[in-house]
Amino acid sequence: MASDTFKNLNKDKQERILDALLNEFSHHTLADAKVSRIVKESKIARGAFYKYFKDLNDAYEYIYHHALQEIHQSVSTDTTDGLTPDSYVEQIRNFITKSTNSRYYAIVKMHLLYNESFFISTFNNQVIIENEYFWATQVLIHDALKKIMINPESQEMILKKLDNVLHVLAKEDD
Repeated sequence: MASDTFKNLNKDKQERILDALLNEFSHHTLADAKVSRIVKESKIARGAFYKYFKDLNDAYEYIYHHALQEIHQSVSTDTTDGLTPDSYVEQIRNFITKSTNSRYYAIVKMHLLYNESFFISTFNNQVIIENEYFWATQVLIHDALKKIMINPESQEMILKKLDNVLHVLAKEDD
């Protein structure tokens, strides 16, 4: 994540750097992103970039989490929330609407379609101890989000299928 040095910059300079990060990672995959384009657009020295972020991955994680905070929505799959299939689908619908109508749509789409695999390093043992409904819900929600990003005109059909499958799984989980 961003260093304290970055967090202590004046707001205008922070915004200029955030805008450059957003532009870079909205138009280029993490594998193709370049520090040189970011520093040129943000009008900072290359050395300053490395004072603010450890590397491109660090800068990417920072701007992506910033984007999710700005959208004000993440999709909860916490089993303690007691969410129903309908509430999961409504969360997805709200997330898609908020991200589509924000300046962060391109980075969210780029993340889901290309970049998230850079951050999956080991098997998550938490998945092993969770119940099957929780695991299946996570997988299905994630897949639905990706499919909607690829094919937005199919959103309602995808959400309907997700709703149907989650209802079936919820019945089996009882």
